[in-house]
Amino acid sequence: MSICWYCHWGWPKAVADIYRRYRDEVGEMAMDFGPAHIVWSDENFGDESVKFCIDNAQKYRGELTDDELGLVMHSLNELLLVPENVRCCEPEEYDGINPESFPPPANIVMSKKRDY
Repeated sequence: MSICWYCHWGWPKAVADIYRRYRDEVGEMAMDFGPAHIVWSDENFGDESVKFCIDNAQKYRGELTDDELGLVMHSLNELLLVPENVRCCEPEEYDGINPESFPPPANIVMSKKRDY
């Protein structure tokens, strides 16, 4: 059984701040289940995943309005401004079982996705 590293430590604060700001504007459903779910719900913060969501947003927009889709797209474009080594800070050597033994880099502040 694998234990999610991000669930234990949280997300890099820069990433969580972007998510929360746009979630507050467009709603959790649009962020977590819309065309950016691969990033926001599945926690794939690498360039490849973010760019895939941007490139395919229209295709997977579902019932999002143009305004909602625009906000989701803004969240992804803003996320790309955060250096990838900050966005993707799960240690490569993480064993999938003991997240407490694999802390985030000392220079990266972590924050929980949800602020409750």
